[in-house]
Amino acid sequence: MKNILKILLTKNENYKYSNVYNTEVLDNRNITITDIVDEMQKEGLDVDRETALRIISQFNRKVTQEVFTGKNVNTGLVNISPTVKGSLNEKRWNPRANRIEIGLKIGEELTNALSETVLELIDEKSQVVESYDLANQVNQPPEATIINEEKKVDFGNIKLNINEDPACGIAFRTWLWKS
Repeated sequence: MKNILKILLTKNENYKYSNVYNTEVLDNRNITITDIVDEMQKEGLDVDRETALRIISQFNRKVTQEVFTGKNVNTGLVNISPTVKGSLNEKRWNPRANRIEIGLKIGEELTNALSETVLELIDEKSQVVESYDLANQVNQPPEATIINEEKKVDFGNIKLNINEDPACGIAFRTWLWKS
């Protein structure tokens, strides 16, 4: 069964180009573990509600414990790993400069679900403007694209501003060799 992710397009009136739209996921309400267990029971879950909630709570506690003892945890849905941010000066922890962050990466189940998802772009009149099958997005690196005819390059998770100022590292070669 294909998942359908609906995205609302609204005209961005503050942008200098007239064809730029803001995007917003439709039906982006928050649901809880209880809501998910209720849905699973409607689909025929063989375990009673309280037992399912207790198992999930115990699973979450154990995952949390493992992450905070330094392990990288793969839940199938996401990969969770702890990282330390900031350098330690004189081997001392500084709460203003150092912190622990939890990294999340998409797991195999979400990757597979993404490949089974159709993206629908919806205009202000609730009409489907275009549909995209996201199966092609899985395991395909993003291409470099020029953004809005300005000297900006987007590599997906890396965005570069390219300018002619010699102080800019990307412009250095152009400036040095006049090419």
